[in-house]
Amino acid sequence: MGRAKRTLTISVLLITVSVVLAQWPAAPGAVAEQNEFGQVDYSQRTVTATGIGAVPTNAPNVGAARANAIRAAKLDALRNLVEAVKSIRISSETTVSNNMVTSDIVRTEVEAMVRGARQVGETKYLSDSSVEVTMTVPMTGIMDAVLPSAATAVPPGGAMPPGFETPTATAAPSVSLTSPGQPITGLIIDARGLELKPSMSPRILAQDGSILYGPGNYPREFAVAQGVVGYHKDLDGAHKDARVAGNPVIVRGVGKSGTLGTDVIIAGNDAQRVSALDGFDEAIGSCRVMFILD
Repeated sequence: MGRAKRTLTISVLLITVSVVLAQWPAAPGAVAEQNEFGQVDYSQRTVTATGIGAVPTNAPNVGAARANAIRAAKLDALRNLVEAVKSIRISSETTVSNNMVTSDIVRTEVEAMVRGARQVGETKYLSDSSVEVTMTVPMTGIMDAVLPSAATAVPPGGAMPPGFETPTATAAPSVSLTSPGQPITGLIIDARGLELKPSMSPRILAQDGSILYGPGNYPREFAVAQGVVGYHKDLDGAHKDARVAGNPVIVRGVGKSGTLGTDVIIAGNDAQRVSALDGFDEAIGSCRVMFILD
């Protein structure tokens, strides 16, 4: 086997291994998903992927060979980033991939955002002289391209979502406040045990299917900048998060809804009680909402 062919074979094997094994540490309590192409961190609102570049055999010198390998690694990382971004759930019914297939405008905008990704960490030089580069891109620009507009949203309290089924309660309904009688500073939905999936634009529904929180409650540009909800795995950590800190109301979820299972359902009595609290409209109007997942 010639040298060039051996280098190519090793490079392909390394790329395969890196795709399967590459892991990026998420912050404590962060909700992040790893797939074969990269990591989607719904808490930090970032997408990360790694690429590997082989050293060319025809480079005029070591410096040029290394530069070409780094360039190839970055291109590989960007390709992986695009695929990782496609896996992001936009809502309970669609993903970024779906939107890229149906809209050339969305596809072009998303790909342009990924091309603006930045490198994180140092370039790694592997034992076979190939290099590894990790790139990351924020979800903000991607959200701007795909987030539903308020004009297309069902108004809060409006019609029951298609395919909605009233859930059998899986947890006792509950509402708790740190300082009863004081205006709330945010809304925490405890969805642990429901196998709820994270998304860019989740909704909160009552058991009758009415929408308590979703597009139409908040300015789209604010949601793009801040995220529709925050995600955490720990109740104490969520309670202290600047997004809701102060006097958040904590509500237990009783079910999930949607094809992709990203919308949370709360008990009907809880929905009525929470929506009547002082500060509720201000909280949801500025996306001061946090979901706790397993």
